[in-house]
Amino acid sequence: MNGPCAKQTTRATIIAPDGRRFIGENDCANPQPSCPRAGMATGVGYELCQSICQQTGHAEVNACRKAGQEARGGVLYLEGHYYACEPCKAAAEAAGVSIVIGGPPA
Repeated sequence: MNGPCAKQTTRATIIAPDGRRFIGENDCANPQPSCPRAGMATGVGYELCQSICQQTGHAEVNACRKAGQEARGGVLYLEGHYYACEPCKAAAEAAGVSIVIGGPPA
């Protein structure tokens, strides 16, 4: 059963050009009582999200996967987080979406 990230719950919503919404979250297949990245700087230790918590991807990556080709030309809104890591930026760029950090979609 999936559960929330112990460090920070994050949601990414892609709004496709046709208005459809695709939502990705940073849930874990093996949720932990405390984050294995606790005390690490932002952007460090993301490999622990996958190896320990068994995240399939961060919220941005999961939203891009759900949207597939429908993401191209869309906008990704990021909630609960103020930073998009390099792999998430790369996934969004590859999907053809722009990232807006800091708020829910309108």
